[in-house]
Amino acid sequence: MRYLIKILLAFICGGCIIGKDSRVLKRTTKEWRQSPAVIEGYLDTPFAGIFLTLRKNGKFEHTSSGMFKGFDAGTWTRSQDTLRLTYVNSKLESVKVLQAIIDRSTNRLIFLDDMFSHPQSRLRVTLLEEKK
Repeated sequence: MRYLIKILLAFICGGCIIGKDSRVLKRTTKEWRQSPAVIEGYLDTPFAGIFLTLRKNGKFEHTSSGMFKGFDAGTWTRSQDTLRLTYVNSKLESVKVLQAIIDRSTNRLIFLDDMFSHPQSRLRVTLLEEKK
């Protein structure tokens, strides 16, 4: 029984620690976060909260809290309601490109060909530039 408890605690604590590459990326992109947010998205799950902040300077950060901690960042462009997110690593090299569509009728961000494409996993978005 003690062995099982130790494994469970290791799994829980291990999942709560952000990886080295994510920590370095967060430090490297610190200046990016000085720009005001224009679009914010979030998703609550039983194990984590996922947040996406797109900034006026064309940069973004994608963070996860809770059991599955993570930090990703990159650049973004927008053509009407289609977003293109280019994720970078801690050396600021492009590692992944995702496209997403803003569904204004449901205030959801729909990622194409990604884990968030499932209807229950779509990020709720707030378009901050339109609130003014």
